[in-house]
Formats: sequence, C-alpha cells, structure tokens
Amino acid sequence: MAYHQIIEQTVQEIFASMVFLDIVPRPDVEPEPMEGPMLTSMIGLAGDLQGSVLIHLPAPVAVAITGAFLGLEIDGVDDDVKDAIGELANMVAGGIKYLLPQKGQDVGLAIPSVVCGQGYSCEATGRFDRTTVVFELEAGRFMVEMQIKDSAGVLKRV
Repeated sequence: MAYHQIIEQTVQEIFASMVFLDIVPRPDVEPEPMEGPMLTSMIGLAGDLQGSVLIHLPAPVAVAITGAFLGLEIDGVDDDVKDAIGELANMVAGGIKYLLPQKGQDVGLAIPSVVCGQGYSCEATGRFDRTTVVFELEAGRFMVEMQIKDSAGVLKRV
C-alpha cells in the first residue's frame, strides 16, 4: 500500500470512529499553502523510518474538529483545540505506523507539537520524500503530510 493510501485509510478510520465527522480525501486537489490563521500539529518518527507526520489546518477547521471530537461548543483556538489537534496527530501517526507493511519495524513516535499562526511553513531538513493528502469536511479543507527519510529501506518495500 502506498503512503497516500495509508494516510487516507488512517485518517478516514479516525474520523469515523473518534471524531464523528464525515471527511472525503481529495486526491484531485493539489496541496497549497494555507492563508489566514492556521495550526500545524506534528509528530516525529524515529528508528527505521525517520521523519514527521504533520496535519495542517485552517483555524476554523481545527475548531470544528475539536468541537466534534470533544462534544463541546468551541468558540475559537484555545488550549483545548491545541491539545485535541496534537492528539489527532498522535492518532494519525500511530495509525500510519500500524499500517506499515513491515509490522516488525522499529519506528518510535515523539510527543506531538502544535504551531499556531499564519504565513509559516514546516520543512524537514535534509533529503526527505513528501506525501500530502488533502481532506475535505463541511468546515473546509485540511492536509495530512508525511516527510520521510528512509534509513532502513522501508520506502522500497511500500
């Protein structure tokens, strides 16, 4: 299974079972830099597969996802939103790790981080392969991205 398929399957399963929002992967939409206030939640991968899983969300989408996830009315970006979006990255990275074709790989997950603001980008240093999937829900679009450095030939097996 290719990385974009692993990302799609993982995110759709999490949204169906934990967030309870309908989402649609949009492979026909090119990933574009987001404008306006946004959040990026990221979690590092270490071991046989090194890199990061990042979730880029416009602030209104992050608020809508958090409200659905927590079952609360959320007015704007606050600590609950940041925590929920960090946990979303943790679940997505864990799901991706689980779906990797070689289950016995040594892949560790870091603690999630969340960046808030506008007009920024998150780039891995060095040479990384990048896979980005755009998703759409009623509140708008968001992107899930993997930036991967392959230290053990894992990419060749996917």
